[in-house]
Amino acid sequence: MLDWLTICAPDQTEGCVQSVQLIYLVAVLIGTVLFAVVARRSRDLPTATLTLMPVAIAINVAVGSIAYALRLPIYLDSIGTVLVGVVAGPWAGALTGLLSNLIWSILPIPGGAGPTAAFFAPVAGVIGLMAGFWANRGVFRLRADDARVGGFLALATGIAAAAIAFFVIQLTIGIPDLGVEDPDQLLANQTQFVVLALIAVAIGVAVAYFSGRTTYQLEGQPERARRYLVAASAIAAATFTFLFFRLLFGPAGYFAGIDGSDPEFLGGANLSSLAIADPAGTLVAAALAVLVGLLVARWASRGEHARLFPVWVGGLTTGLVAAAISAPISAGVFGGVTGGGTDALVALFRNLGLNVFQSAFAQGLTSDPLDKTISYTVVFLILGALPITMRTMFSRGESTVAE
Repeated sequence: MLDWLTICAPDQTEGCVQSVQLIYLVAVLIGTVLFAVVARRSRDLPTATLTLMPVAIAINVAVGSIAYALRLPIYLDSIGTVLVGVVAGPWAGALTGLLSNLIWSILPIPGGAGPTAAFFAPVAGVIGLMAGFWANRGVFRLRADDARVGGFLALATGIAAAAIAFFVIQLTIGIPDLGVEDPDQLLANQTQFVVLALIAVAIGVAVAYFSGRTTYQLEGQPERARRYLVAASAIAAATFTFLFFRLLFGPAGYFAGIDGSDPEFLGGANLSSLAIADPAGTLVAAALAVLVGLLVARWASRGEHARLFPVWVGGLTTGLVAAAISAPISAGVFGGVTGGGTDALVALFRNLGLNVFQSAFAQGLTSDPLDKTISYTVVFLILGALPITMRTMFSRGESTVAE
């Protein structure tokens, strides 16, 4: 199970790790020990948490390995990490994520018995930290008419503005090629790319700040907060539905890659006919998104259902951060190919002319926000199904998830 930890010979490239990669893995192990010490000192590891963590790790590894075996374009390997981060604090969540990936890397199951999971352990740790952060910000307990939802609405608007700005930049100025071989030209292109990215981020920050100070200033206006939250829930649900449908049924989506060419996958089944060619695929996805958006608007307008939107914002931002951290690892260590279903997306972006890093980053921006939003939603539903006495058994349960 640990054969892959063999240090590569000078001319060896497979079934081993480079010396610098081994140093990286040792650093990850040391970091895991430090996180355990910090979590213990911060009182994030009482008996209840230590009992929950193995269950959470098992959930991560089991569900993640199923997603890996099915080559899904998402991971689903952080549900347990988010759960622990929410009820037990960020340090316990980070430790759960780190241990999940390290344990997974030595198990003879899909995605395991190899270096992939271990190299992405820091990403899993950051996911646990962010889950604890967002829980402390109240995303799992906000009422639909709470004035604080204005901050989440402003953040979501800022993210949307940054994405639109970057898309407009791509259509007008264009994104510089980061795959050129000339060192001087590469440096110039990297500088231009960073500047363009910072411009898009600056636009998003400005939109979030000013909208939060004006449109989303909801103090003393509970009904207005509720209306805004219902509308935001509908728009977010429609957007996620559109993206998820395209991710699965698009002409270059998940089912398009199951063409029967691999006899070991699903018995050689050919499911490529489920992929819908454009423009019909786009129209179907758009129609389904509108339908889901209307249904969610009706559902969110009742009771406290609209409170899911802050949870989605937490998942979305966690996914964006995870994508930013995982892209260099994916591109630098694995060349963008990790053996999972996300490889198809990397190949798609490569065919569109992006280099390895750009393709890995684009794949992360496609998969991670959806994946983490789903994980946060699942955890929200789990917490809602648990009695309050059980939720408050944990160190942060009373302050982050209790009603």
